Amino acid sequence: MTANQYPFFESGQTLTAADLNMVQGFLHARDCLVGRMTGFGVNCGLGGTVSGATLTIQPGLAVDQTGEPLVLPAAQQITLAPPALTPSYDFIETAPGGFSIVLEAADVPQPAPDCGEADCAGHATLHTVGVTLRTVAGRVTGTRMDFSNEDLLKAEPIRLALDSTPTNSYTALRDAVANRLTNGTEPLADTALIAKLKATSIATTDSPGIKGYKSGWLNMVLFATLDLLRVRALLQLGCDRETTRPGVVLGWVQQVDGAWVFECGYRHVWEPPRGLTEAFFGGSCVNPVGRFQDGLEALLAGYAPPDPVPKGNLDPPVFCPQGSILFKGKCVSVYYPPKVFPGKWAEKWKIDPLGPIWYPPHEENWKEPWKIYETEGWDFFEDGVIGATDYLGRKADAVQDVLKKFISDKGGVADIQVVAVGAVENLKGYLPSGGFSPSDTIVLTANAAGNVIATGRVPAVRNTRNVGAALPAAMIAATDAKAAATELRGLTQAVETRIDTAEAGFSGLMHDFTALRGEFQSYKGGTFDTSGYGVRIATMERQLTKFEEVNRRVSTVEGKVDVLAKLPTGGGKGIEKDLGKGIAEFARTTVAAMRSLPEVENRNFQRYTAAADRARADLESAIAADDPELISEATLAVLDTVRTMVKASGAGPEHGRTLDTQLRNLGGLIT
Repeated sequence: MTANQYPFFESGQTLTAADLNMVQGFLHARDCLVGRMTGFGVNCGLGGTVSGATLTIQPGLAVDQTGEPLVLPAAQQITLAPPALTPSYDFIETAPGGFSIVLEAADVPQPAPDCGEADCAGHATLHTVGVTLRTVAGRVTGTRMDFSNEDLLKAEPIRLALDSTPTNSYTALRDAVANRLTNGTEPLADTALIAKLKATSIATTDSPGIKGYKSGWLNMVLFATLDLLRVRALLQLGCDRETTRPGVVLGWVQQVDGAWVFECGYRHVWEPPRGLTEAFFGGSCVNPVGRFQDGLEALLAGYAPPDPVPKGNLDPPVFCPQGSILFKGKCVSVYYPPKVFPGKWAEKWKIDPLGPIWYPPHEENWKEPWKIYETEGWDFFEDGVIGATDYLGRKADAVQDVLKKFISDKGGVADIQVVAVGAVENLKGYLPSGGFSPSDTIVLTANAAGNVIATGRVPAVRNTRNVGAALPAAMIAATDAKAAATELRGLTQAVETRIDTAEAGFSGLMHDFTALRGEFQSYKGGTFDTSGYGVRIATMERQLTKFEEVNRRVSTVEGKVDVLAKLPTGGGKGIEKDLGKGIAEFARTTVAAMRSLPEVENRNFQRYTAAADRARADLESAIAADDPELISEATLAVLDTVRTMVKASGAGPEHGRTLDTQLRNLGGLIT
């Protein structure tokens, strides 16, 4: 009887050992047939490691050519060099030298125990199925899944420097892919598309964006080609694996510079059945690799690098007021996800069950993508969004000037930083972006030639939060920017108390400084009372100290800001640099808070806010010049515009009068 035959028993028949063994043989043959249908080779584990002269094979599973399951239950060690064994396998050739480790099925019978009963011929022999590790001279060969030895796997994808300059050869990778697709006389893709690939190159005059596109495109062609080759390698495997002696090669051992090395690339890697390969990769019976071939050819045909950077003057950006940027003539939301990918936000996406296509969350949520990505939003102060994608490749200083003028013309004050390649890593809160709000810190990354190669931003909400976080913990009174802005708008009771106390101090100062100005006038006429001057200066210092104690902090967006960090103590004209810095910081956070106020009725409010911000910028310029007189003039301008801005925000008239008095008295101090 053959392996596909089995006996059928009926009552009254004589049952012999041959009959029972025939049943056992039939069942074992069916098990092996099922094993062949699942695949062949190393299924799990069975890796090798070398330590000195000892090779350790880890436990694992395999299936041999006949479908026999092979189980190595525990790690085994082999001493190198192994003994010279002589089993002959038709899938190993001796010419390369070295040794192959072969896992082979074993069937060990045990002697039958004595019967002990009368007329007993003995019990059945017990067989133990196991495996044996053999070391055989030579290396695996023949038809097998050896994609790990594909030459194109050695090709290195294009890597880019921070300025988008390739760090390795575009030409070398292009030629390697094109030659592999040519495949001798049997091309793997349309020959016209292969010729198109060969014609591509990166010119030294290409902009960073064009270099990045070409490099990314070629890398995609490389990976698509490898996918095609991998599927072809799987489909070339046969269904029947006839062999003179079954066994699974686990790897090859050879000496390199006197040291033993185990190479798993020369093993029987797992080979799934062809039907599973076709079903898994989605090809048709006519062209099983068609899906991968079509994808590769579509990629080659779709090569379309960006247009070169235009010449001539820069156009101002297009303003999109709804938290979006201009893209192909339409204001749309374009937002980069955070660096950590994926995060909890990824759960809000969904995948099309019919194909590997991911869709964003519901449209209403997607209009505010920062909520999905759980990161900083834009348009925090509702001042709109401007796009800057057209400025890549243009001179950074020219782009900076255009953006500054555009924002200034709309009543804002631009904060634009031009940084060198790699410097963005030091900008806390930096996000890559193709658009930004005027109130954001706009970041232009420039290469060595001064051309913009990337745009980004530090969100305005991040800057506001940083101001509060940098202050002493005892002075942090609010964690929410909107709530703090509302607190500032109402001029809380705490601020009113400070202002009332400051008024009393200023009232005394006014009398003293009126007399002091009279003495200066006398000095101009030739009569200078030294002792009187000294008394007045001492009085001024005492009054200023009192002012510093009662008016040191003012409510701001996420905490309190030092308004008067250091007041003048000398008799010279003007105020010191540190005081100017405190007032400038006060103005910055106050303007940011005012911009966050909802529904201010005064239609000139935005203009007053912009004027206060410009005055703050002028004060910072004066501070940089370290000129006390300029700082004094700029300080008065800041306080004057801040006063007007606060009054225009809708604060009560009594608070406006208080600010008027405070400004007049401070003006008397520094003029």
